[in-house]
Amino acid sequence: MKKVLSVVFMVMVSIAIFAPVVSANDWQWADSYRTVTRIYPDVNFQFYLDGDRIDPSSSCANRFDIYRWDDNYDAKVASLLMAFQNGYKILVLFDNNDTGCDTGVTRFRVQIK
Repeated sequence: MKKVLSVVFMVMVSIAIFAPVVSANDWQWADSYRTVTRIYPDVNFQFYLDGDRIDPSSSCANRFDIYRWDDNYDAKVASLLMAFQNGYKILVLFDNNDTGCDTGVTRFRVQIK
């Protein structure tokens, strides 16, 4: 009986430790190409897109982040700056589960005119 209780206890402790670490991302492409309206570097590289709200879960309308720790961060920022400078539109792949003001973008496509 003691052995069963200790196993149950260990399972409960493991769940308590690892449950908050697990996060479910819901990556989703936006419904259309949009124009970048504002950009600014902060802790991450943040930018806004025009039009209707893309991510209904976000507390900030159409504000997106490219996180510093993302693969190819420099190339993503350079591509975004090029699109912004030339007025090109982009299509973002974002995390639909972000509820804060910094919806993460893992990829985007640039639509060349």
